This record gives sequence, structure tokens and C-alpha cells, in this order.
Amino acid sequence: MPVTTASCPRCGTAAADETARCGECGFVFFELPPRRSLPRPSPAWAAIALLVLAGGVAAVVVLTRDSPPEPPGPVPAALAEARLARQLDAGPAAAVRCTGPIRSGRSTRCQFLYPDGDTQLMLVTLSRRGELDIDVPYPAQRRPGR
Repeated sequence: MPVTTASCPRCGTAAADETARCGECGFVFFELPPRRSLPRPSPAWAAIALLVLAGGVAAVVVLTRDSPPEPPGPVPAALAEARLARQLDAGPAAAVRCTGPIRSGRSTRCQFLYPDGDTQLMLVTLSRRGELDIDVPYPAQRRPGR
């Protein structure tokens, strides 16, 4: 490439393109370097990089996943009766009676005893979170008090 001459904007002295400052007055030439473009990867390399990235994400998800929690143990009948009375807001005069412990995946028959002697039949199961789920058979069966 031949050397071209340019002139200093301050003093007008001729200067070569490669020089950084004017030899006469010291004016600094601020030339912008030519723009470089980064080399683009081939589509095959981009696909391989995406596959490796996806595989890494999948491995992290699989390796950091927790095992499912253990199902809750059975709730004794006395504890279940107290929890059901609180859950149903039974008050001091009403009561709940269950035939046995409440287990996960199995319904247990319980009765809500109203203060006037009436009873309401319920089926109670234990949820995966340890909560007592109440199901009232339809049609609701109430037996009048004696």
C-alpha cells in the first residue's frame, strides 16, 4: 500500500497516514481504526454448542432434583378428632368421633356429634401434605338424636 500524505489541520504541514502526531506542531491525529468483524462460527459448531448447553442444563436439573417426600404416617383417632373439631369449628358442645386412625389413601368413618344429639357421617382421609380431607357422603346422612 503506497504511503499517502495528509495535512495537519492545525498547521497545514504534510504528514504521512501512519503518523500519530504532527512533527511541526505536535497535533495528535485521532484516526479511527478500521472496523473488524469477528469471525462467525459455522452452523455446525453453533448446533454442537447448543446441544452441549442443553445437555448440561438437563444434567443439572436431573442431578439437583429432590426425591419425593415420604407419605405422612397415620394420625391417631384422638388427635384426628381434635383436629377435625378445630377444622369444623365445632365449639365446646359438639364433638367428633372416629372409628380408627386416619391413613393416607384410605377413608376412615367419623361422626360429627351436634349439641342437640344429631350426628353427621363423614369419610376422612389423610392428604399427601398431612391435612385431613373430609368427604360427606351424598346425600348427606343425618341420624336424629335419641
